[in-house]
Amino acid sequence: MTKEEVVELLILIESVYPNCIFKNETVQQWFQFCTEMDYEKVLTKLKNHIRKSPFPPVIGDIAVFHFEENYFPASLQEWMRKGREKMDCDSNPNKRRPLPAWLTEYTPRKFV
Repeated sequence: MTKEEVVELLILIESVYPNCIFKNETVQQWFQFCTEMDYEKVLTKLKNHIRKSPFPPVIGDIAVFHFEENYFPASLQEWMRKGREKMDCDSNPNKRRPLPAWLTEYTPRKFV
């Protein structure tokens, strides 16, 4: 986002919220944070915020940062697969693993 676009956002905020007046330091901080953001996405979030809130937004309310795709390591994917299999076993009583002998006397399950 360019400085001109940031100024447009701040002017929009000040026009919608008349009690909101930005100081020079605040404008500099907005310039600093908004350079990494996409103008159209931030404008969309700002319009949604204006519709929903009677208070002016802070940067965190309308910020849209670009995040790179996160690829899980193979070991984490394997761990997640095993967890899903375990949940499948728990939800399907026919696939349940047998209980240890010491636990059978404390369980309400019937054993044949």
